[in-house]
Amino acid sequence: MPIPIEQRIIAIIFSIFLLLVIVQLIRKHKLREEYSLVWLAASLSILFLSVFGGLTKFLASLFAVSYAPTLILVSGLLFALVLLLSQSVALSTQSNHVRDLAQSIALLEWQLRQLAKGGPTISQPEPETSSEDGRSVTKQHYAMPAAASTQAGKVLVIGLDGATFDLIKPWAADGYLPTLDRLMREGAHGTLRSTIPPMTAPAWTSFATGTNPAKHRLYDWIAREPGSYRFSPVTAVNGTAPTIYTLLSRANRRICTLNVPMTYPPVPVNGVMVSGLPAPSTQSTITYPVGLYQDILQAVGDYILYPDPGPAYSEAGVASFLERLYRCTEIRTRTFNYLQSREAWDFAMIVFNGTDTICHALWKYTDPEHPLHDPARHAKFGSAIRDYYQYMDKHLARILDTLDENTTLIIMSDHGSGPFHKFIHVNNWLIQEGFMQVRSRLSSRLKQGLFRLGFAPMNVYNALMRLGLGALKREVVRGQGQGLLKALFLSFEDVDWHRTLAYSLGNVGQIYLNVAGREPIGCVQPGAEYQAARDHIIARLKELRDPQTGEQVVEAVYRREEIYSGDQLEHAPDILFIPRRMEYFGFGEYEFGSHKVVEAMERGISGTHRLNGVFMAYGPAVQPGVVVEDAHIVDLAPTILHIMGVPIPEHMDGRVLHEILPEAFQPGQPTAAHHEWHSPASNDGEGLTQEEQQALTDRLRSLGYVG
Repeated sequence: MPIPIEQRIIAIIFSIFLLLVIVQLIRKHKLREEYSLVWLAASLSILFLSVFGGLTKFLASLFAVSYAPTLILVSGLLFALVLLLSQSVALSTQSNHVRDLAQSIALLEWQLRQLAKGGPTISQPEPETSSEDGRSVTKQHYAMPAAASTQAGKVLVIGLDGATFDLIKPWAADGYLPTLDRLMREGAHGTLRSTIPPMTAPAWTSFATGTNPAKHRLYDWIAREPGSYRFSPVTAVNGTAPTIYTLLSRANRRICTLNVPMTYPPVPVNGVMVSGLPAPSTQSTITYPVGLYQDILQAVGDYILYPDPGPAYSEAGVASFLERLYRCTEIRTRTFNYLQSREAWDFAMIVFNGTDTICHALWKYTDPEHPLHDPARHAKFGSAIRDYYQYMDKHLARILDTLDENTTLIIMSDHGSGPFHKFIHVNNWLIQEGFMQVRSRLSSRLKQGLFRLGFAPMNVYNALMRLGLGALKREVVRGQGQGLLKALFLSFEDVDWHRTLAYSLGNVGQIYLNVAGREPIGCVQPGAEYQAARDHIIARLKELRDPQTGEQVVEAVYRREEIYSGDQLEHAPDILFIPRRMEYFGFGEYEFGSHKVVEAMERGISGTHRLNGVFMAYGPAVQPGVVVEDAHIVDLAPTILHIMGVPIPEHMDGRVLHEILPEAFQPGQPTAAHHEWHSPASNDGEGLTQEEQQALTDRLRSLGYVG
């Protein structure tokens, strides 16, 4: 029987409404990411069937009903979907409770490890109950030292994540950055070399520990899980070297840190700590002491953990991204002022991520040579990066005016920034060269066949970007490939590990050999076979060329022992490479992101990391006019400890930057005995449940990294 036109119109209206609701929930991050693609696909299917009359016709024929009952059935179907949708949102609340419990366990285990090593621990503050005007109130008591340090040698560190002299020096010369120009003239400055790869997790951890990744064990945002080929996010509890925050706390120096990456979950310190990346949300425990977060809300009114750049990857969302970025920076500055006013600190540190985020999102608007540069959009957003640097320069001016005669100011970045043009899909190259093999089972061959035809996460992502759904970047481009991704797309589950010599995971360019006895199904024998296989891969890698330009893609290749040394070397990639000008970027975050080997980025990020970060120093412990040569990010921790008069542990790789110190400079003396550090036992994933790991993954996906 023919379906009345009214019935089709109402079904279409209902399906459009459902689609709009789901799109808004995705945009506002109210829907758990692992369900996003499912709901989006379901709503689009319902709309498609409704438009062509298939859905209502099918329901009518199936149940042999007329218009009114069919409409009821359609309404019931939509109600069921909305109900399930609400349950998906509710699950996020439950996961937050699980995450908080996992963090508490992680902190308890951290303290147990300190006790097992015989080192001192810092007590958790306990609530104190008193009565005022007959009412019972609870006060949060914060442990303070008997007396604040009177030694000279206070240090204030300001991190400008991703800042680069490639932008700072020309803008300072043109008068846009007077404060940074003054710091370079009246203080010391120089390029600060980052880690290889120059990624946030290893770089900031190397800063904090003064060691290379083979001592602190964090090589990227992710690490392979023991006994499997899955990978999961790393946090501060995965580190195996002591941080400057711990060392200063043990020396009875009061610390105050805000938004420093790789301080999540927060650990007990002699002072206060507000975690930075990879903290998943403010609903997690992100402060030490725990009650500090509520104090911040009362004093400041709000706190934004991180301005998600996802909207800026779609051109329609650039303005809203910039608005949130400036608001986040303003709130972060007010929060730091509040923390400094309440703490008698000896070491204070704040990191501003905006200098990194804005370069990731908007480099194409600034750079006329960028392949995605649009002159029309340049007129509107071409000065956005410079404007934000100017905004930060004004903040630095106010900070400079408040420095006392005993405080040394250090400004630094974990890495630099520059243009990004193309991805290198390393696992595709390994398959192309025969170093990786796909399983012969039907499902794997089918997925590989579809993959070669272009059915890959990057292509799905590009389609979603055309629809303005940039927030779904976290689900279809980056991540562990769990659940729906592994079911639909080619993944490591489809790899024949018995015949695979190498695989890639992580950013920039990292390759692991499938070593027998180390990997769960390793086929490369240690020794001569390992060396021969690695040499062969390196030789072929050097011949990789861009099929469009013929340009050699790889600029430098390293064996892991050539750049790393330490007791955690076994966890390092066997091969690391630096792409040409770093305008190419090794994509190893999802196993097979695209069906191509070298692929131009159509949309999304247009800027990425460089090895050259920035270093500036100003104050009583700094000789004016010094240009520092060959400074490395691991040099800052020992330099800070030296300025503050705290002994430098022998395990640190960095050197004291003596060239910036005046000849008459005498560091203060330690106020407490130094306790020798012993590397803790392995703590893979310790204290982190599957729910918590997923939460960290979601956060890193949203930021354009892996989790």
